Amino acid sequence: MLLRSLKPQRHARLLCHRVGLPNVAAAGVRPSLSQASSHSHEPLVAFRSFHAAPAVRAAEIEVDPPTADAPEEPQSEQKEKPRPALAAGDFVEVRRGGKVFHGILAQTPEFATFTADHRTILYNGHYILHRADDVTYQIPGWAFSERVSQPLSSDFATAGLSNECAQILSKADIPAHAVAHIEKFREAADSYAFDRRHDLSKAYEYFLKEDGAAVVTVDKVARWVFCRSEPGSNPTPAESFATYQSLIKNCNAFEPCSTARMRTHGEFMLRSPREAEDISWVLPQVRAAARQNVPKATSKEPVLNVFMEKVKKLVEAHRKCHHGLPKGVTDGSGQPIQFTEREQIFIRSIKAAAYHSSVFPSPHRQIATSVLKGLYPLYGNRPGQTEALQLLKEIGVLTPWENVSMFKSTLKGRMTGLEGHGMSAWADKVAQDAQTMGKELLAGNEFTFDDSGTFKPVPREGDAPARAAHDGYSAQVQEMLVFPTTAGPEQSFYERDPCAEIRRDFGQLPVYVIDEPTAHELDDGMSVEQRADGLWVHVHIADPTAYIPPGHPLSLSAQIRANSVYLPERHYPMMPDFLSNERFNLGKSQCAMTFSARIGEDGEFLDVEVTSSIVRNVKIIHYDDVDDVLDWSRIHGVAQKPEDRSPWIARVLEAKNVTAGVKSDTMPGVDAEGVQQLRLLQQTMQRATAARLRNGAFVPDQLATRVTVNPYPQPFTPAVNPAGPYFPPRDTWPAITLSADWSGHLSPSHTMVSECMVMAGRVAAKWCHDRQVPAIYRGQPTILDTAKVENRDHAAAVEALRIAREAQDPVSGVVPLQQFAKLLAYMPSAVVDTTPIGHFSMGIPGAESSAGSSAMAGYVKVTSPLRRYKDMIVHWNMKAYMLAEKAAAGGRAVSPAFPFEKSSVAKISTRLRDMEKRTNVLNTRTDRHWVSEWLRRREILVRRSAGAGDASAGSALNVSAPMPYVDFRDTIDDKFLKPTCVGGVGPTYTALVTRVDAAAASGAGASVVLTELGGVSARIQPTYGAGSGGSGGLENLKQGDVVKVAMQRIDVARGAVDVVIAA
Repeated sequence: MLLRSLKPQRHARLLCHRVGLPNVAAAGVRPSLSQASSHSHEPLVAFRSFHAAPAVRAAEIEVDPPTADAPEEPQSEQKEKPRPALAAGDFVEVRRGGKVFHGILAQTPEFATFTADHRTILYNGHYILHRADDVTYQIPGWAFSERVSQPLSSDFATAGLSNECAQILSKADIPAHAVAHIEKFREAADSYAFDRRHDLSKAYEYFLKEDGAAVVTVDKVARWVFCRSEPGSNPTPAESFATYQSLIKNCNAFEPCSTARMRTHGEFMLRSPREAEDISWVLPQVRAAARQNVPKATSKEPVLNVFMEKVKKLVEAHRKCHHGLPKGVTDGSGQPIQFTEREQIFIRSIKAAAYHSSVFPSPHRQIATSVLKGLYPLYGNRPGQTEALQLLKEIGVLTPWENVSMFKSTLKGRMTGLEGHGMSAWADKVAQDAQTMGKELLAGNEFTFDDSGTFKPVPREGDAPARAAHDGYSAQVQEMLVFPTTAGPEQSFYERDPCAEIRRDFGQLPVYVIDEPTAHELDDGMSVEQRADGLWVHVHIADPTAYIPPGHPLSLSAQIRANSVYLPERHYPMMPDFLSNERFNLGKSQCAMTFSARIGEDGEFLDVEVTSSIVRNVKIIHYDDVDDVLDWSRIHGVAQKPEDRSPWIARVLEAKNVTAGVKSDTMPGVDAEGVQQLRLLQQTMQRATAARLRNGAFVPDQLATRVTVNPYPQPFTPAVNPAGPYFPPRDTWPAITLSADWSGHLSPSHTMVSECMVMAGRVAAKWCHDRQVPAIYRGQPTILDTAKVENRDHAAAVEALRIAREAQDPVSGVVPLQQFAKLLAYMPSAVVDTTPIGHFSMGIPGAESSAGSSAMAGYVKVTSPLRRYKDMIVHWNMKAYMLAEKAAAGGRAVSPAFPFEKSSVAKISTRLRDMEKRTNVLNTRTDRHWVSEWLRRREILVRRSAGAGDASAGSALNVSAPMPYVDFRDTIDDKFLKPTCVGGVGPTYTALVTRVDAAAASGAGASVVLTELGGVSARIQPTYGAGSGGSGGLENLKQGDVVKVAMQRIDVARGAVDVVIAA
């Protein structure tokens, strides 16, 4: 009956297996399977690190999961349904430890975890333990299919089945004979792949040229290979698996997008024709070289040999300059070494191998390994990713301290829009165009207002540069853009402020801009105003949209970049820096957007206003100075006895010599009346904070580290395809400084400014929602709801939240670090919407809640338009409503011409949120790079100085001391004792245990933060030997313990720090 119901071609395929070929139908899929996807994310460690970025304003506690993902662009056009969550009975491929396993998933944990708690039965009857993330291919319900349910005559696999495995299968209702089907299924897939090898070999050419795809899925390719003569039909599981294996093997043309998305989406990127051609040109050479063992001048591969000789000279010269960098390395003819275009192909492959770690085969890894082995003994006989990275540094392609985090395409933090790195064909052009357009804007009128509030544009002195028409962006860039709905491309900046006639003039009301002394983007200020109906608080925000139309190319370039990116070594502004410094900053420009609220004695909002405004009396002051005149009584830890404070809080408060009350009645740049205004502002914001705390808000006792690299900014490595080696001059060698005594919640000025920014976001949400102005609302689900959705242990989440609430300081809202660490595992990430939604950790209700139905529902980010495009969108839309309202007041009833309608806002918010996540991950990875490099340098300096009896060890022991360059080949690795390891005794650190692995007693380890370094995270590893018991004291370790640790291993390339409990 089954055969008659199939089309002839499908009938023939099944029939061939009836006559002796491998059984392709051994993998029927269980019908009515749920297609809902489930993702398991491990939260980022939320102990923040700050560097050159602006101070964190809003009191948000959000965790973005560091999921591996495909590069930002491109994405698959085919909307395939993702695979469902892993379940017992699935056929799975597991890649772990360099090996590949196929089997039946027989046991999954009750709740989502991050440990190896999945059991898969292999064809030989044994099982392996693995994590969910180790699964790279899945056929849901395979063991329950009709064909697999039928016993096979072979009992080889079941004969080897242990009692434990048999019990596991029985508990999952999986028949034991299903194990015997595993090999039959793989044989069927191999048969299909051989049968359709011609079509599979043509898949790359077809999808690249005919289909025009940049990303394909396994299902899409399988349909083309096996089903294109049968429109509407789908490939069998064996055919799909055959396609998957073929794409994996054809890694010269196809590249897996990521390990994480391979199981759920089966996505492969098509390599560019140039890359595929380069691989085809290089591989035969390295294979030939490998057969010769070591390349020689008489080899038939002269290009590779010449390149290898150059590399040897550069490496040897570099190693002779220990603690320094070589100069003027020449080739055999006495000329400076240069890399030809062909030699740059080898370099690109070595880069790819150094940057991208993957469990899948890689031609670049094969090429790099062959080159490194050909240089034996320079890189040993088992070179890998670390050695490839070392080679690039030794031949001058990368600097010895290069931050390679941004190049790792398998990370969610990859941002192809950052200029200067060659990660996309368009990034440099976008940045250059923004610079040109920014200069054109500066050459135009400056918008000012006379004392009566009349608009008076001021022409810039000197000759204006000729206006150059923007020639547009590539099709790839345009696909990323969401164009304004009310206007086409606008080539000119505003010659007149569109809101000049409706701005509210705040006259000489003082506007206090509070920031760090080194801040460049002065985009927010605060003021208080006593009116007849009560005290109003105003938050004034810089107004770049007064000059830039939403459809102008400068706006579009800012949209592409989405937000500014601040790294310790350099920053990438959303718009050119000079625009902030010379035109947009408060104090430079009189134009602002002002968000105002009248706040009652109970901290609730009684009234709100949003106006385009004029600010004149701007006072730029600094956090530390403002701290001196504000009240410290409500700051967490101040009311405690010194002996009751946690070590890190005690260190910060003692360093600032803090006591309850105020330190001083005077401060630079502000008179006595201004001091009273700042204190009144603090008291009002404290009431607003208290109201949010009553609604469930809390503040984590998060440690913070400020990372500084000097000189700043660091120069770019000269070229993507280097013409020759680059060894930076000594005056650019970076010294790294950690400042571990900064935490925003331990500063009255920071908490005041933070609450002001929260107020502005709530005012914007209320104003936009009441008037139906399209906006991007930001929220956060509750912890308990998230635990249910993500299949986490709900009871454990309830308990962690209860413990945190009980420990929470009722005055400041701070949850102590030990209790917050337990809560962190369940902390949800932020979400965005076009309607007001609740924000759990900020205590802000959504429109759907009873608290939000009559009050201040939702939250909209509007306070940083100089560095966040989403803020500019809301400003433009608000102004459109204001202008329509003015027209209506003048007797002309018009509908607001929103530049970004609700549908556009919904579309653009998705990409902007994605870019925000990428930025957060890149920041975290970059911080860990520089922190681990700082630790490596300090550890080596202390060990060497102590070993030599050098008194200079004291300088390195100073935590706040800059750490100078230390040769990157010197390592800290007491675990494996590599030849480059620097031995000796280093400093010890105080560590707080944040998580203990379930198997810690047997040596699995635990997670800690180094508190005197501001919360740098590390892994505490067991020690072995006499008296250690095999676990180095970990058997008694508990979450929340404070212990002394010492460095064991520092891997700068991975940003990984391993420590051991100090003796």
